[in-house]
Amino acid sequence: MIEEQNNLEDKAEDTTDKTAETASESADALADKANTLKENASEAIDTAKEKATELANEAKEVLNNVKDKASEFIKEDAKEMYSSAKEKATEFSEKASEKLGEFADIAKEKATDLAEDAKETYEEAKVKAKEFASEAEEKFNEFADVAEDKLEDFAEEAKETYTEAKEKTKGFFSRLFGKK
Repeated sequence: MIEEQNNLEDKAEDTTDKTAETASESADALADKANTLKENASEAIDTAKEKATELANEAKEVLNNVKDKASEFIKEDAKEMYSSAKEKATEFSEKASEKLGEFADIAKEKATDLAEDAKETYEEAKVKAKEFASEAEEKFNEFADVAEDKLEDFAEEAKETYTEAKEKTKGFFSRLFGKK
């Protein structure tokens, strides 16, 4: 029986040693796993930081590009639109002045012709002078009306061009900055 007891004690001691060894190996394996997870988490955080920094830099670059484009638009396109509208207004004004001058010259020519005819006979001249004066006045009024209409059209076109340029600029900045 002593031998059995010694065998049992040896087996119990072997089992205790193996249990301690297994527990130690398990603890080491868990520690290795924890270190690996810690390293992986640290690498993931570093990668996330790098990506965030890259994205922030890209966002800054995009914002700077947008600012540059907006400045370029303001400096070039908006000024060009304004100059174009101004040129068009000047052109319309000059054309209206030319037409008014032409109409005035035509009216003067007719009045001169009438005056020469009026010299031939006094009675005939009185009647014809009244007729032609009336006709000249009508022509002048017609020409004045035409010129006024052209100037009104020009003013309306200039206003529309200005409004359109203003709305395009406003729409551009609304889209650009998300504001109204």
